[in-house]
Amino acid sequence: MKNANWSKNSSINSNLNVSGSIFIDMDAKRRKVEQLLSDKRNIEQKIEQIQAECKHSKQVMKQVANESSFTLRHVCESCGKILGWPSEQERKEFFK
Repeated sequence: MKNANWSKNSSINSNLNVSGSIFIDMDAKRRKVEQLLSDKRNIEQKIEQIQAECKHSKQVMKQVANESSFTLRHVCESCGKILGWPSEQERKEFFK
């Protein structure tokens, strides 16, 4: 029985750091996620800036993903910004 208790305790101890806190690993993961989210926000801001400065001189029609499907939209070929909706006639021509 003594060995059974030792093996049970050793598995618990393997999850603890030197200070005895099991939350250190979780804190590291949380910090990593926060850093990634911060990086994502920075990238999104840079994309918005590029798109705001773009002249959108060439528009194309593309299927763009929305929440659960795809929808046909006018998109700038240079910066990828969604610019508008095609007419019914444009949709028919696109899907020919």
